[in-house]
Amino acid sequence: MTNLHLINSLKKSVLFQALPQKALEDIASQVKFRQFFKEETVVWQGKPSDSLYLIVNGIVAVQRALPNGQNHTLAYLMSGNTFGEVGILENQARSANIVAMSEVDTLVIRRNDFLDMLHEYPTLTIELAKMLAKYLSESNRRAARGNKNAKLILLFNMAKGASATSTGCFLAKVLVEKTKQRTLFMEYPNPQQIITDMGINKRTKIYNHEEGFDVLASLDENTHLPHQARMTLLFDNILKEYENVIITLPALIDESIASILDDANQIILLSPPLKEMWQTIEEFKKQLKKHIRPEEALLFAIANRNKEDYKDLKIDEPYDYEIPYIEHFPSLRIADVAQFRVPLEIFPLLDTFVDRLDRTNQIGVFIPTTLDVNQKIDTSAYVQQTLNFLAERFGGATSKEVSGVWNSDKAGLVGEKVFVVHTYVTPSALNQYLDEVIEYVKELKIELKQEAMALEVNRKLTLI
Repeated sequence: MTNLHLINSLKKSVLFQALPQKALEDIASQVKFRQFFKEETVVWQGKPSDSLYLIVNGIVAVQRALPNGQNHTLAYLMSGNTFGEVGILENQARSANIVAMSEVDTLVIRRNDFLDMLHEYPTLTIELAKMLAKYLSESNRRAARGNKNAKLILLFNMAKGASATSTGCFLAKVLVEKTKQRTLFMEYPNPQQIITDMGINKRTKIYNHEEGFDVLASLDENTHLPHQARMTLLFDNILKEYENVIITLPALIDESIASILDDANQIILLSPPLKEMWQTIEEFKKQLKKHIRPEEALLFAIANRNKEDYKDLKIDEPYDYEIPYIEHFPSLRIADVAQFRVPLEIFPLLDTFVDRLDRTNQIGVFIPTTLDVNQKIDTSAYVQQTLNFLAERFGGATSKEVSGVWNSDKAGLVGEKVFVVHTYVTPSALNQYLDEVIEYVKELKIELKQEAMALEVNRKLTLI
């Protein structure tokens, strides 16, 4: 790699990207470039942690060796990710194996060199401290919630009367039916709407609904604590107690809401289908993305035609889904529990949300429309082939057409239309089939005579 390539690779890492150019040039002169073949072990669990690795390109799996001889995959790392920084500071053995899932290019910094860099560049030390603080925060959060992998769905009312309460109750019912797990529905910051809609006794803290889910009807607990502390304790407790939690919220982000966004698996923005609402939704999405984990949280914008005036209103905005107008809307009141039913019109949508809840990982395969760099061809057959390949392994896939520009070593900048074939997958399915996906992309690369093929895993792009 040239010195410029080394510097550009360092800039892709959160750890190094804030450093000035002179510092990057100095660090680039001290790194070593190493390549690994597929299935090669980059570092071994139990071996001394003597180097920091920065992935330039490719995918590696972080695997913990178990006593029974099996390997448990903890995470996948791609371009821009680092590993080994914790072991270097603690001077401890590696806590996991790092195994190449594809051909992998890395930059390697020896332990003593990295420690010298921390002394010389305070900015690097600060960025490392932020990274370690994040690790610690995640560890503390898991411990506070009993290391339980609860699913959290947040429904934001983007406008008054967007029907988040009824949608949340119906979603809770479908969740219980399909997962057979403990499910809680609540409203924040005030449960008054659900108390009124259902006719719950205000002195009831938890109402056990006949449909199998619980409703949190009172937040009046630990009132001697400051509001932020009370809410943090409340959210920790309910995520430790329940497998599924659904919370409806107003369209704002205060400290309490920001603290739970990090745990969200799904975020649903409910809005009337009004043109003037779309700008509000777009701005709110930007705020949300500052707090959520993009690799774990799925974000949906839903147009709800919950008034007769909205029944046939034309929608030009790119909502993900629509809820149709329902003329005879079911009652939520406890006294009318026999009439509590999920409307057939929205059951498929709610079923989709439940199905996606465990599919917290994403895979995207980019299909070019050129052969051998810049010869335009019809690749629709390859798009269909890729749809079938992913659907057979993960249960379904979709495609969309986008425009892209990339830098070819042969032809310089090349602009073309690209088809992106996407699928949502469970963690176990990702572990089972990712190596097959990589091999499939390599075969496409050969057939389409490409210098490289783009593969996206959990919204991180790598080149094969």
